[in-house]
Amino acid sequence: MTEYLITFAVVLVHGLAILALLLSERRHPAATLAWMFAIIFLPFFGMGLYYAIGARRFRREAIRAAEATDRAKEAARHLASADRLPLEEPASQRTRALLRLGSRVADRPASSGNAVQLLVDGAATYEAMTSALNAASDHIHVLFYIIQPDETGTALRDLLVARAEEGIEVRILVDDVGSSKLPSDFFDPIRRAGGSAAVFKRVRWLYVRARWRDRFDFRNHRKIVVVDGRIGFTGGINIGREYLGLDPERGDWRDTHVQVEGPAVNALQRVFSSDWFQATRQTLSDDRYYPEFEKPLPGDCLTQVVGSGPDFDWSPISHIFTHCIALARERVWIANPYFVPGLPMRHALVTAALRGVDVRLLLPGRPDSLVVYWASRSYFKELLEAGARIFLYQRGFLHAKTMLADSWVATIGSANLDMRSFYLNFELNLFVYGRRTVEQLARQFEEDLGNASEITLEQERSMGFPRRLLCSSARLMSPLL
Repeated sequence: MTEYLITFAVVLVHGLAILALLLSERRHPAATLAWMFAIIFLPFFGMGLYYAIGARRFRREAIRAAEATDRAKEAARHLASADRLPLEEPASQRTRALLRLGSRVADRPASSGNAVQLLVDGAATYEAMTSALNAASDHIHVLFYIIQPDETGTALRDLLVARAEEGIEVRILVDDVGSSKLPSDFFDPIRRAGGSAAVFKRVRWLYVRARWRDRFDFRNHRKIVVVDGRIGFTGGINIGREYLGLDPERGDWRDTHVQVEGPAVNALQRVFSSDWFQATRQTLSDDRYYPEFEKPLPGDCLTQVVGSGPDFDWSPISHIFTHCIALARERVWIANPYFVPGLPMRHALVTAALRGVDVRLLLPGRPDSLVVYWASRSYFKELLEAGARIFLYQRGFLHAKTMLADSWVATIGSANLDMRSFYLNFELNLFVYGRRTVEQLARQFEEDLGNASEITLEQERSMGFPRRLLCSSARLMSPLL
């Protein structure tokens, strides 16, 4: 009798879990089905996995992040006029539409009068950041998903220690999972020098689960450096020797970052302020963190800083990416290390290719995740049949996360083209409107194609059954990647 009761209890809990999954969450049907199969065919493991990383406990996250964002907006209230949506600028109709979309879904107004400089690969990025950090006169704010405890991470820490000892305000924030290799005392020298260091969403595995806290896989994948509120950096590069191409297992590392000066830095500062508040409950409210810019800088780029994460009702970066593709007339060139697109983006790419837009995808030929690689491969045939072109980068690992549309708009940031970046991670992309920046990115894209091999439709059609089965199996996991 006891065995029957236990069996009944297990079945009841199992059924209630599936019922909760189906009825209490607004999730993409494909993701719902994926979790249903996991729970049905792997009852205990599937339910445990769902409890750990599947339950969309966004409400607590949204409330906390909204409070942090409100604090940052209040601190920068005097910038309301400078950061307004620049409808008086000579912008095209599609630019105005995209700016409105970004303002609505991400609450990040655009700004003009910015100077934007592309930084290709780690060495150029580290050199530019080091120069800016050495020139700081008031404060330094640093946020990275990954800081490695190697010579590169140590060099950054020691530089921040030196600046803090000279009286510069220093704050550094890292993600607990991304920077899990850091010793617990790694940032103690910064604290002793008068600076501050914090960890975003520290993982206390059993304690977090027992207290029904937020999911541990809501990670901060952003990369932000702000110096004196006037110079900012963002993009795809973290801090570690692998980003300099010095890791023998990974080889050359191809990446893209961006330096920006002007009012857009205030938007970067607001994002950092929000993340800092979430980690420390400290508000960065001093006006000096948000300086005003009276004159346009050389280049005078119209830019929009767009954040995304589980705290948003919408998926801002996904919506803007998809809309860029839909509005493109001549070309859409995308470089990204993780390509597992959702249905709206896939349809946008296919539709653009079918109407004659030059759609090109540059993806890693040497992936660091085989599951993602084979899931990506499952989308190739449909895109190639529509007329898109797909290239696999062969010279080391491609980690750049960029897109350009026509000579109209370009974006550089931290977001991958997968469900994790669009819905789970805290991400950040800079959208730049202006021919100069777009053409610079286009030239770099064409240079990268020289180190890539093109995938043809014939190759995909001739793929053997075992590989097709492997692709299809990996694709089933797409909503979970």
